[in-house]
Amino acid sequence: MLTRTLFNEGNLPDLEPADRELIDRLVIEPRAPGRELAKALNCSEANISRRLNRLVAEHAVRIRAFMSLDHAGLSASAIMIVPSPDPAALGERLAAHEWIHFIATTGPIDGPADALVLHGSTTNGRALRSLLDRDLCTDPGVTLVDSRMVLDIFGRQETADAQRHHWRGGRPLDRVNRAIIRELQRDGRATFATLGELAGISSTATAERFRHLIDDQMIRILAFPEPSRIGLRATGRLFVRSRITTGQALEAVTALANPNSIAMVSGPNPIMMECSAADGQALRAVADRVAALHGITDVELRPYHAILKESFVWCGADED
Repeated sequence: MLTRTLFNEGNLPDLEPADRELIDRLVIEPRAPGRELAKALNCSEANISRRLNRLVAEHAVRIRAFMSLDHAGLSASAIMIVPSPDPAALGERLAAHEWIHFIATTGPIDGPADALVLHGSTTNGRALRSLLDRDLCTDPGVTLVDSRMVLDIFGRQETADAQRHHWRGGRPLDRVNRAIIRELQRDGRATFATLGELAGISSTATAERFRHLIDDQMIRILAFPEPSRIGLRATGRLFVRSRITTGQALEAVTALANPNSIAMVSGPNPIMMECSAADGQALRAVADRVAALHGITDVELRPYHAILKESFVWCGADED
């Protein structure tokens, strides 16, 4: 196996058809009530509850509130490629850093890991520079940091959300809202009663605040299947260069590769996609197919060997 995640070591079997069907429903509506899921899947609520609890416990699916970095007050975000003689050790050391929310070892598909892929976000460029100076440039094993600023992030649900919700703005992220967001970033299906208890308000008031957060597009609740549990045992990032317009390139590569996420970054290969495939060779084939598209001039593949950290709890949401 190429990708080993922090969620499981790959020793669990692929999901049963009923599990896959439940996860598919959750991807569409992550907070769907148990009775609706039971009706859609033609089974009892008790069966849904047991199955969902098991899938969550096995990390087959993670349901989280996603908050944009801008809304969390994190205006400087960068993807960093860091060669290292011991990337796993360096990654373990950096995992506790609050500004770094994604860490994976990377290297050749058929060879050992020789670098880290980091995604770090800070309140401003000065804080990002401090991260580089204090935590990376002082490491004796780090001789190069390839830092690529994140310029924009595109979501597959972006268009649907824009059509469904109208930006209102103006509502402050006070202590109560931050407490609600913080818990939803850990458990996107937390009940209003649980959220209200943590925030110190009633469940009715919590439900109203939740609706405002959704309507104002401050957060989105998303379900993330664990790729290795659905037969996609290799994941990595593709950095793509094109000679056609960004919009044309985005449309073409998205239609072909069906990426987990896609963003624009600085540097010579400005389109960055995260993609999953059945194995390393299949992931390489995805990169080759993207490279063969009209207007695409270069594709850099960074396959993950092991994912050491992935967090959706942006530190900005924790500030009072």
